[in-house]
Amino acid sequence: MNPGQRIAPKRKLFQWLSTLLLLVIPFLKINGESLLRLDAASRSLLFFGATIRIDEFYLFLLAVLICIFLFLFITLLFGRVWCGWACPQTTLGDIAEWVEEKCASLTRLKAVSALLRQVVYLALAALVASNLLWYFVPPDEFFARVASGRMGTAAGMLFATTFLLVYLDLALVKRSFCKTLCPYGRVQFMTMEPGTLTLEFDPARTEECLRCGACLRVCPMGIDIREGAQVECINCGRCLDACRDVMEGRGGQGLIHYTFGKRSERGWRANWRAILFGGVSLLLVVTLIMGVARREEATLSVRMGANGEVKRLSDGSLVNFYLVYLENRSSAPSTFTLAVEPVPGSRMELIGPVNNILLQPNDNRKLTLALKVSPSASTVRTVELRLLKGGRVVAHAALPVLMQ
Repeated sequence: MNPGQRIAPKRKLFQWLSTLLLLVIPFLKINGESLLRLDAASRSLLFFGATIRIDEFYLFLLAVLICIFLFLFITLLFGRVWCGWACPQTTLGDIAEWVEEKCASLTRLKAVSALLRQVVYLALAALVASNLLWYFVPPDEFFARVASGRMGTAAGMLFATTFLLVYLDLALVKRSFCKTLCPYGRVQFMTMEPGTLTLEFDPARTEECLRCGACLRVCPMGIDIREGAQVECINCGRCLDACRDVMEGRGGQGLIHYTFGKRSERGWRANWRAILFGGVSLLLVVTLIMGVARREEATLSVRMGANGEVKRLSDGSLVNFYLVYLENRSSAPSTFTLAVEPVPGSRMELIGPVNNILLQPNDNRKLTLALKVSPSASTVRTVELRLLKGGRVVAHAALPVLMQ
C-alpha cells in the first residue's frame, strides 16, 4: 500500500459489498431454485445449482470442511483482518456507532435521539433476522407467511431469537463482545505465525511519534497500538489512517503499517501452516467439485408395499406390490421409464405408471407398482428394476419377489 493511501474507504467498500452479498444471495436463483439454501422440508442443501440430499451428507460435510480450512487459511495468512474488515459483528458495531452519531446530529433532545436510535436498531434487528431466515425459507415464501400470519413454530422461534440477540447487540453489547466474549481473537492471537499479516507500530521510529493520541482516539477497541500486539486489536486500520493524517500534515510519513511479520525480524519467513491449510482447502475443493460432477443423475429405491402381501391370480400367477421412489438429480427436466430385467424361462410384467415419467429438476416422485410373476418363475427370489432415460440405464434397484 502506498504511503499516502487511506484504509477507511477500502474497508467500508468491502463491508458494504459483503453485507449486500449476504442480503442478495437468497434472492438469486438457478433453474428456479435458490442459489444457496438449506431446505428443511426436503432435507437437502441447495448449493449453486446442485441439490445435496441427506443421503449425500458426505458432500455437505466436504463443504463444511472447506469453509473451516479456508477460514483457518485466511486467518493464518491475513490474521485479524477478518475481524476488522468482514466480521458481521464489526459491521454491526460500525452501524450502531454511525446510527448513534446521526441520531444525535438530528436533534438536541436526548430523549428524541435515544428513541430514534432504538427504532433504527429494531428495524436493523428485523432485517438481520429476516436475512438469516431467507437461507432456510425462500424470500417470496417468507413474505407470504408474514402477510398471512403463518410463520410456523420453528421459523418463528428462529426469527424471534435472532431478532432479540441482534437488537441487544446493537443497543447494549456492541464492541464489548469483541473485547470480552469472542473466542476467535484469542485463538488467532495464539496461532499467529511469523508471516501472518499484522498491524504494527514501527518500533524503529518510536522517537518520531508526536504523542498526539490520534491513534488511540479512533481505535474502536480503545487500545494503544504503540504498546505492541494486543489480543483486542481487530486490524481495522483506523489508527493507520489517523497516524498518516497527522504525520503527513507535518511532512512526514505514518508510523503504523500492515506487515507480513514484524519489521524487527530480518528476512521473510514462509507461513508453512498457512500453506498447509491452503493446500488442504484446495484438495477439498477439488474433491467436492468431482463429487458433485459425478453425482448420479437419478436415484431409485424400492420397498415392499401392501404390508408385504402377495396376491395369487386364477391362472396361478403371483402379484407383488411395491412402493418405488424416484428422484431426478439433474438440472434439467427428464423423462424416465421403469422396466424389469428379463429372466430366462420366466414371464414377468410390471404393472403401473412405468412409461413417460416426467420429473422436473431436483424433483422426486413416489409410485405404487405391481409385479406379475408367472408360475414358471417359482425359483426367482429377486429381480432387477431398472430406471431408463433415453434407453440408457441410469439407476437400478433389487425387487424382492415373494412367492407366497
